[in-house]
Amino acid sequence: MESRKRIIRQHIKSALQKTLLPLCYKLSKKKDIDKKLVILADLNSVSTPESMELIKVELQSRGYKVREMYCDLSSCGMVSGLKYMMSFMKAYANARAVFICNYFVPVTSCKKREETTVVQLWHSCGALKKFGYDSEEDISSHFKGSVTRNFDLITVSSKECVKAFVSAFRLKEDIVKPLGVSRTDVFFDESYNEQCRREFFERYPDYKGKKIVLYAPTFRGNALDCHCVGEEYAAELEKKLGESWKVIIKMHPRLHSGLTNCDIATNRLMPVADVLVTDYSSLVFEYALYKKPWVIFAPDIESYSKGRSFYLDYKADMPAPLVTEGEKLAQAVLDSEKSFDREGVERFTEKYMSACDGRSTERIIDSALGKERF
Repeated sequence: MESRKRIIRQHIKSALQKTLLPLCYKLSKKKDIDKKLVILADLNSVSTPESMELIKVELQSRGYKVREMYCDLSSCGMVSGLKYMMSFMKAYANARAVFICNYFVPVTSCKKREETTVVQLWHSCGALKKFGYDSEEDISSHFKGSVTRNFDLITVSSKECVKAFVSAFRLKEDIVKPLGVSRTDVFFDESYNEQCRREFFERYPDYKGKKIVLYAPTFRGNALDCHCVGEEYAAELEKKLGESWKVIIKMHPRLHSGLTNCDIATNRLMPVADVLVTDYSSLVFEYALYKKPWVIFAPDIESYSKGRSFYLDYKADMPAPLVTEGEKLAQAVLDSEKSFDREGVERFTEKYMSACDGRSTERIIDSALGKERF
């Protein structure tokens, strides 16, 4: 059952999408678009999302005027959120392109100009748990608007992922292109990886010389009602592993958990970690690029599979041990190097991350805007 708060929120979003936002767009249109104006927009952050950092740099290097428009709706008031959306619609009405990386109601709220290109970068790699219109937890049946209208390009991490995004967004296949995921470009830069390691050990010198576990689970439920399963075992993990191990705990930001013990971005911790422990997080796709072992800790795998479901065969396709009992987690981590299926990880990476090769950002912008420079 959906919470009353979430149902009310869906009706408000639908009303905004059908009335006020399209009117603002219509009244703001000038005769011609600004061919150099590109907007980066997001409703889940107040600073540049990781998915857009390299896109921003590349656009600026090509001479585009990049306007960043970010707002965290979960923490701002209704009036501030509405002001932000109105401001976005005014800019959107005259922009050459808009890049987003999550659901973004304003961009889909009107009939946009043909000259404006909308690019959905999406915020995760691969295609793991069902999302979009394939999941009631993601898009409520009470939401009567559209979350995909006006999309011209959706970028994904491999050909294998195309069909999942076509299904989730109910769009034609030619809109979804395996151009790679921009933020993964840095993973192929050894100077970046070395910088991440150096900065981490400068801040956490007691981790030097230790085996490092990165525990990074996702959340269950939806943005308004979310929780985690099994975190109590993660809290005990370092003690059970022994003195030669250290555990970094990175709970999902939506959980506001006191267990998190490191404020460094998760992507910058992957070069540091020796073993990843996660559950249904798409982080496994990015981590697989580093060709290091991971452990799946999912005590609720049976109930979760019946509820949200996956695009892949979770038990068969994951080249990692699956642990469902908290008491067995420490031993699985200790055995992870010995049980590491390198060939399985290679196959997994080729299947789900083959378009990520360190040059995704350039391909995405070329596809969306051409090779023009100003």
